[in-house]
Amino acid sequence: MMDWDSAKQHCKDRNWDWSLALINKAQKEMEELEEKIKKLEDQEKAQRLYNACNY
Repeated sequence: MMDWDSAKQHCKDRNWDWSLALINKAQKEMEELEEKIKKLEDQEKAQRLYNACNY
């Protein structure tokens, strides 16, 4: 798991604004992907439960 806070602090300490912007974008993208994965896993569980109830 990425330690976003440590990475951000590292960039702030060195005034690396471009890296900080990149990290913020990557963090947002990762959070969006994790949310999508969670939704897909929940859908898969619901589908398995539905299929199990129909046998």
